[in-house]
Amino acid sequence: MRTYWNSEQAQNWTGALVLAITGVLCVYLEMDQTGWTASLTIKGTLFTLTTLCFTIFVSDWSASHRSRILTLLWIELGLICALYAIVDISFVAILGIVWIVQAAETFDIRITSWLLAMMVVLFAVSQLYHLGQDSPAVAISSAVTLGLFHLFAVITTHRANREQALREETAQLNRELVATRELLLQSSRQNERLRIARDLHDLLGHHLTALILNLEVATHITEGKGQQKVEQALALGKLLLGDLRTAVSELREDDSINLQQALHALVQDTPRLQITLDLQTSDVHDVAIAEAILRCTQESLTNCLRHSNATHCAITLSRDANALTLRIQDNGSTVIDIKPGNGIKGMIERIADLGGTLNWHLNRHSGEQGFVMTVTLPIEKNPTTEHS
Repeated sequence: MRTYWNSEQAQNWTGALVLAITGVLCVYLEMDQTGWTASLTIKGTLFTLTTLCFTIFVSDWSASHRSRILTLLWIELGLICALYAIVDISFVAILGIVWIVQAAETFDIRITSWLLAMMVVLFAVSQLYHLGQDSPAVAISSAVTLGLFHLFAVITTHRANREQALREETAQLNRELVATRELLLQSSRQNERLRIARDLHDLLGHHLTALILNLEVATHITEGKGQQKVEQALALGKLLLGDLRTAVSELREDDSINLQQALHALVQDTPRLQITLDLQTSDVHDVAIAEAILRCTQESLTNCLRHSNATHCAITLSRDANALTLRIQDNGSTVIDIKPGNGIKGMIERIADLGGTLNWHLNRHSGEQGFVMTVTLPIEKNPTTEHS
């Protein structure tokens, strides 16, 4: 239950409930004084539309489309301004407080500050219009008091957003650390296997070869039972050398790095983003290629969370005879123009150093949208035999 009340869903329902209660109270208070009139019908309709706009604003339907978010935000502002003009009850400012919180969730602090000043001025003007002639002091005090509530709401929301961003950044850094640790662990295992294979071949293999040569010479200079023993030792030496070469080959064949655990650690529990991981292959022999795949995935997820309102991201790693292909696609809103930043430029340089290519495009197919990035890296067949 505690987790639910700290969730975004609980906050959204609370906001809708506040708007609904405010509308009901305003309509009830006016109806108690004048009875039901056509003017009250208009006011009730405006309150209902305001609550409806807020509900749609926080729904999944608008979450992945910034244009929808902005449209609903400005429509809601227009409805609130209309209510300010025709409702003379001061706590109608609660609508403005809820709206400025929505604006703080949508825009940066600079734009939100200008919108805050605008909302305070609009409410102050409406109060002077309704109460200025009869009670100017009450109008001014209401405007100042509720204006401070607007300011408090913005500061609280900005602080909450900042703390949320820091928590998400810390969690992302932790996921990247776990993924990097997994890659380093497998890389060290690979290096250790290769070192053992080289030592077995270079040291023990050469000594066995020298021993076999000496035993072959001994077979020609010995006779009788001694010669039989030398021939048995020679056969055992050749058998041991064959087993050694088989063991070295198996060690070299098993020198691949499995990216599955590292990639799963990187995408696990990513906030606000449902990730589909399709690993048609996960074994990579080159540490540099494995690191490039991990870093490209990491940078893509970071860009998706920072610069996109996507809710889903699909990551596919496939392989053919000559190349590994990493494809990352999200469903964020389509941007007219994309200017590569330092992150994308760094990925391009990293991939180019490995002889690969990185391409991206905007998905404008019917019924689809989002950013698509494709990384292609050449691969070489891992040698499986060792020659003396």
